[in-house]
Formats: sequence, structure tokens, C-alpha cells
Amino acid sequence: MEAETFSARLEDMCVLAEKRGRPVYSAFLNDREQYEAERLLGKRHGITVMLWGGDEACLRRVLCVAPEDFAPEREDFPIYPLTLKFRKADKPEHRDFLGAFMGLGIERETVGDIFIGDGCAAVFCTKTARDMITDCITAVGRIGVSVEDGLTDNARSAVKPAEFRDITINTASLRADCIVGRITGLSREKSAELIRSGSFMLNYSECCNISRTLSEGDVLTIRGHGKYVLTGDIAETKKGRIRMTVKKYS
Repeated sequence: MEAETFSARLEDMCVLAEKRGRPVYSAFLNDREQYEAERLLGKRHGITVMLWGGDEACLRRVLCVAPEDFAPEREDFPIYPLTLKFRKADKPEHRDFLGAFMGLGIERETVGDIFIGDGCAAVFCTKTARDMITDCITAVGRIGVSVEDGLTDNARSAVKPAEFRDITINTASLRADCIVGRITGLSREKSAELIRSGSFMLNYSECCNISRTLSEGDVLTIRGHGKYVLTGDIAETKKGRIRMTVKKYS
């Protein structure tokens, strides 16, 4: 979504929440949209902002904008969990479910996270998507499925947060090319080429500036190498280098 269009949508939500005196909810937002929403709305007074995807493990989340004196509750979010059952011998993938949903004309923004377990999948979606999936989905690809409202115990056990591991790096500076080089194991020259080629995203936006200074909390996406967060613990070594912790998502 274009930045100006998204910003206008956020403004409309704020105005509507203030006018109605009650919360207004978005569709599911991706990582970049969530980051932008928090960045832009964090500057605005008179509103309360909350993001929720249906479970702590969910990465795609719905934005709630409410009047300042209103305390949003997770239970009030218009998020509907579904269980899709299939034979344990079948092994559908995430893209198979999305393909089946999109094939019905269901818009991507109406579907949140999809967690696939042993013989079932947990799907978080809006009411519109829930109704279409419940009424129309009988197969995912060539795999037959049945749909139930809510999450069964098996489906709930499939809902797990993304895995990550901590990496400690030592770098000469907090420049983008230095950090990318230490994370990827590439030379500084190769790292600079990678950044200039458009293969590096900083906080979900393309960044081609090799000398950009990075800081704690920045989210780095490096094409071919994965997603990382600079979690902090930044300290200077005795030799004047910088030691820091980086979280790598699996």
C-alpha cells in the first residue's frame, strides 16, 4: 500500500473513532504497515492504539484505534479463528491455504496468520473471510478439508510463535554495510553491493544507503539471508569495536 494512502486511512480511523466515541478496527496489517501505524499514530494525542492478531504468536495483526479514555480488550477484536481439518497423511503448505482462499476471491488483508499442524490448521480471519471459508472451502489444492468454528485442541497446539536465535556480533561501526557484513559473513564491499542493489530493507522499507547508521530496535531484512532485529546490549570492547546482540528469525 502506498505510504500516502495508508497514512490517509489511519487518519480516517482516528477521526471516526473520535466521532463515534468507540474503537475502530482495521483489516489485518503486515509487518511494515504495523510499524508505520505505530510510528505515525504514536505522535497523535487523544487516541489509544492497540495491535492484536488473535494470539501472541500471530505476526499479522489488526489495528484498533480508540478514544483516549477507552481501554481496548483483545476479546473485542473482530478476529475469528477457524480449524481446518485434513488427513494426517496429507501435508498442505501455507501457500496451499492462501491459494484456496484467494481462489474464492477472499482478499489477503482479511486473513491473518495460518498455522499448520498435524492433520489440522489454525486460521485467523475477519468475519467476511470466515463466512466464505466456512461456506465454500472443501479442499485445499487436492487435499480435502473440513472447517470448524474456533480452535480445536490440536489446532491450538499448532499455534506457535516464530522461532529465533540470538547472535552476538562485533563490528567496527553501526553503519549499515558493517552490520550487514557481520551478519552475513560477506566482505564490506560485497555488503555494500547487496545494499545498493535493493536487497536490504530497514524497518520494512528499502534502504540503499550503505552509510545509514543503525540503532537498537531496527528490523533488518536481507534478501537471501533472512530477517533480523537489533535487540540491544550494545557495548564497546577494549579494542574500541562495538559488540551487540542480533535476533535472527528462523
